[in-house]
Amino acid sequence: MTSAFALPFLSLPDEAVTLSRWMIAQTGQPFIPLKPMLEEWDYAADVELRGSILIDMQAAARMLSIPEDELKLAVVLKIGTGRGRFPRVVERVSSQLVETATDKALELYALVPGNTLSGRLHTRIEVLLAASAKNASILAPTRIGSRLWSHEFSVELEDGGDSRFPIEVVSFIETFPNQRHVCAPWYLSWRPGGLASDFNGSVRLYVNSDHAELAQRVVDGDVLTLQAILGDVMVQMVGATLDADDLAEQLDGCEEGSVGAQIAGWMELAFPGRELSELRNIRRSMPSSFHSSLHAAAELRDIE
Repeated sequence: MTSAFALPFLSLPDEAVTLSRWMIAQTGQPFIPLKPMLEEWDYAADVELRGSILIDMQAAARMLSIPEDELKLAVVLKIGTGRGRFPRVVERVSSQLVETATDKALELYALVPGNTLSGRLHTRIEVLLAASAKNASILAPTRIGSRLWSHEFSVELEDGGDSRFPIEVVSFIETFPNQRHVCAPWYLSWRPGGLASDFNGSVRLYVNSDHAELAQRVVDGDVLTLQAILGDVMVQMVGATLDADDLAEQLDGCEEGSVGAQIAGWMELAFPGRELSELRNIRRSMPSSFHSSLHAAAELRDIE
């Protein structure tokens, strides 16, 4: 689709570009046609995207007023993730040069690590000018990198990750050798601050598979075991966040799916209607009540 506003140079209409139907798959699963929602999404599995694009170079040269033998284009594939219309994280995953007329479509492919995804998977395809032409029209694009055409689409990840906590079961002896927490039953990988960061991309809970019985209970989804672990995570993250300056302002600026939004949700769940100053006072003067309230709020009513 072309831009909705007037560009200072000629651009490509949709008629010059043909896109195949995009296919999507979780690693190890067959590819299926892309739909608005990726059902049964599992953040532990990588996501693969596959499609193709064919540019009519003769038509493109004519429409851009650039001699065909001087026309060089680049097809760029970008992947983003995050809630809402605009992704918080965008990465260029491929760039391919197109400089000769061909009937063969250009294959596009992306492998997206599942643990980087949250909310929605955004995809954007751009056709850019790859080289300046010497004998082009005055209205032809001349600046390398000028966007001549683009198309974007997104797919909702089932549950958006909201009901899933990023947990990995690993051997601490192999993963964290010589670390002080090598014998711990679990370990939360997270640094205080960065409340606006994407939760699934910033927080990771590791369960120690060297404690075989505990690891098995986690894998089996034992409710009390998971509540104890999640309660500890909530105590750590809420407690550390309450020490932050200007916390109210920081939380007000946090979007859905962010670290701050998740922590704010936990605080409201455990201490409904309480002000931040009250929570700080409870934590300081009644630490056992503070801890127990968060552990109680960690009851797994709707968390997988």
